[in-house]
Amino acid sequence: MFYNEIFDKNIFNSKLAIAYGFSKTGDYYILQSDIDVENFNVIVKIGKDSFEVNVIELPFNEEYVLFNVLDSKGKFVSKIRKKVNELIEDIVKNCFKSLDYRKILLEYVREKYGTIPEEPWKDNNHSTIKTPNTKKWYGIFMSIPYKTLGLDKNGKIDALNVKADPELIQKLIDKKHFFSAYHMNKKYWISIVLDSDVDLNLVKSLIDNSFKLVEKVKD
Repeated sequence: MFYNEIFDKNIFNSKLAIAYGFSKTGDYYILQSDIDVENFNVIVKIGKDSFEVNVIELPFNEEYVLFNVLDSKGKFVSKIRKKVNELIEDIVKNCFKSLDYRKILLEYVREKYGTIPEEPWKDNNHSTIKTPNTKKWYGIFMSIPYKTLGLDKNGKIDALNVKADPELIQKLIDKKHFFSAYHMNKKYWISIVLDSDVDLNLVKSLIDNSFKLVEKVKD
């Protein structure tokens, strides 16, 4: 099973991976690890923008195919998924550098506008930013499933909604980094996926533009 979405918010560090226990074979870094489930272990294969995990049943060294069937249920396969997820989280923590664009952009608006983000809901997935005078949102950060944006990836990604002119919105939407606004007026708002390929300077300029539109500031 592939977990390539890990690269959307993280950068792989080969030196840290070798220190963790990976070995380099050709263009890939490979780790065979025990997952504390009797007669099962995991092979993790990391390449350029690819993160592949295979669960192996011992002693026959055969792939445990139920792990790859997302709708398969049962205590045993659920236990294996839990152990694999714990291993993946540990690998990401120790072998990757995090790209926390939400943190970077919140620091940007704090320094430029004095904006202190608010978390209006208890899910901790949303951070709103308001203008000082109108007290209206000029942006909202969210952690949303890829599939809600029509992307064929598992897991969630940070996204940012900002206000923009309708003409600009139509020019920007590419269904890769820019999308029709998620849960907001699609004519005047746009959603930006904050993955590793996004142009951070462009995002900052769109935040600035949104601030001006909401606060009714003229150039």
